[in-house]
Amino acid sequence: MQRMLAQLMEQAQVKSSSSAEIQKSVLEPNPVKLTGPDDYFSWARNASLILEAHGLHKYLNEDEKKPGEVMQEQWEQNQKRVMVWLLGSMEKTVREQVESFQTAAEVWTSIEKQFSGKSNKMQVSRILHEMWHFRQDQKSVTEYAGELKKLYRDLEFFRPFKPHDPRDLTLLREWFEPLLVQVFLEGLNPEFKLRSQMIQASPDWPTLDETIASILEEETRLANQEAMPQMHGDNRAALTDTQSSM
Repeated sequence: MQRMLAQLMEQAQVKSSSSAEIQKSVLEPNPVKLTGPDDYFSWARNASLILEAHGLHKYLNEDEKKPGEVMQEQWEQNQKRVMVWLLGSMEKTVREQVESFQTAAEVWTSIEKQFSGKSNKMQVSRILHEMWHFRQDQKSVTEYAGELKKLYRDLEFFRPFKPHDPRDLTLLREWFEPLLVQVFLEGLNPEFKLRSQMIQASPDWPTLDETIASILEEETRLANQEAMPQMHGDNRAALTDTQSSM
């Protein structure tokens, strides 16, 4: 009798943990829809973060082994759940290429091989061209800086640097950052020319984040300066109306 009760309790615990795991793996949608190589990097990064947050990233690994019989059903359910979620984050033309695969890992690996383009020179050429010709135009400073940073992240992804020493990557970024600051400053709208000249005239190059902070400060100053005449005009109009009614 005790043995039977113990078995029933064990089965109840397995079902309970399985239900909790399934509930946990209800995933929010990927904010990036995969359409091809151009948005693969953002799509893959968001997919990885979401799956890691739910403890399901392991299902993208081809070396992930099925568990014992007790947990196999749960493993299969999560496997299918991740696969359905991945397929649902793709455009139809992409999805049709991988929907016949049996596991999430097969889908993930196939898409990575097809779209990652880590050795794709055309992707690197495209990104470099966009960076050198990138301009602020109608974008706010925050929007402009964010898009430029994304281009730089894409460049690192498609043209990865393999350091021989852990310090090499830090040194490379320190060497490249002044070039990135220069690109950022040259792409700004004319109203930031004076502040840009002041930054470039300083003895040492600031970091990109310090440069962005300085330009944001100038953007706020210019906006306040533009608003002041309007504010004084409104105050004078209000005073005139008050005096007329007296």
